[in-house]
Amino acid sequence: MSALPEPSGAPAEPLREGLRQLDVPAPQTVERLLDKYLDEIERWNPRFGFVKAANRQELIVKHVLDSLAAWPQVKAELKGGAVLDVGSGAGFPGIPLAIALPDVPVTLLERSAKKVSFLRTCKALLGLARVEVVHGDLADASRLPFDVVTFRAVAPVARFLDDSRQNSLRFQAIIAYKGRVERANAEIDDVRRSRGDIFRAEVVPVKVPFLGEERCLVVLRTSCGDDRY
Repeated sequence: MSALPEPSGAPAEPLREGLRQLDVPAPQTVERLLDKYLDEIERWNPRFGFVKAANRQELIVKHVLDSLAAWPQVKAELKGGAVLDVGSGAGFPGIPLAIALPDVPVTLLERSAKKVSFLRTCKALLGLARVEVVHGDLADASRLPFDVVTFRAVAPVARFLDDSRQNSLRFQAIIAYKGRVERANAEIDDVRRSRGDIFRAEVVPVKVPFLGEERCLVVLRTSCGDDRY
């Protein structure tokens, strides 16, 4: 696996090359908006500590490009509906996905009031007209069905499914960002043991540019297209 690029003094370079490697649509527009987003994170982060990153390069590689590595999978699961990003935090993966897929409605769900303020600032600053920021928990997102639910570093998949059921969350597919494939397969096994007849599950390896660590997605699809389980 390739190592992190050497610091270049031009933080847009790994971003530009990463967008090229990930074949992100309209890369110049995406890069411009992501640069503004990164600027805003760097303004807020020293005070609030929203995201762990030693410098802008780490923000780009470990957070922005990691978030965008799933964009083809998210697009493939869409059926004309919306995306719900649970536990958005500083906006990962929801904001990079919303920038890369500007025609897709994206709801960012976050329980921290400070992070919600940050997300709403970013929505306005970046002109993300199809993004909605919801302050609350899963119960506050249950009024509408979603094509895709994403989350990153929120919970094991089986626990997330329990929470989703308790809160009547409706969806067609879940895309959970995970690290090692072996560990993701263990989470899949837990789901199959308890809900094997409800979900079709798979682990999809992804390559994050310049990241020398294993990454994958756990993808769950509801059986028979039923969003109730």
